[in-house]
Amino acid sequence: MSVEFRRAEPPAPPEKLAELADRVGVALPDDYIEFLSQHDGGRMGNNNETVKMVFGVGEVPDYASIWDALDTYDGRVPTWLIPAADDSFGNLFCLSIREQDVGSVWFWDHEQEADEDEPATEDNLTYKAKSWTEFLNQLRPSEP
Repeated sequence: MSVEFRRAEPPAPPEKLAELADRVGVALPDDYIEFLSQHDGGRMGNNNETVKMVFGVGEVPDYASIWDALDTYDGRVPTWLIPAADDSFGNLFCLSIREQDVGSVWFWDHEQEADEDEPATEDNLTYKAKSWTEFLNQLRPSEP
């Protein structure tokens, strides 16, 4: 990972990783589990993708919690994506859990999301990387 954390959380509790897999109904990608097992999310340094916060599964503040993100974006983000991180503008970086591209990372643009009372759309998605590790390795430091 070429961009460092401003503040990294301690390793995720294994039982919380299992709870997340149970909640989304599929096994999580190995590299994502490994990442959270090392540091349970945290605030990222300035980077070219403007990733601000990687969500954690353990004892993290609500704004940094994947549980809060899953609840907040339920029905707004396609069901085959789970929120993994956000940016400073209210957008998300999501992990695919669908069979054909499990583990791939997608950018979800909140400015183009479906209107209230309409089903989630895929028109506001942009493919970013084939895996969580590839996505993190693409991040480059940017000037503050």
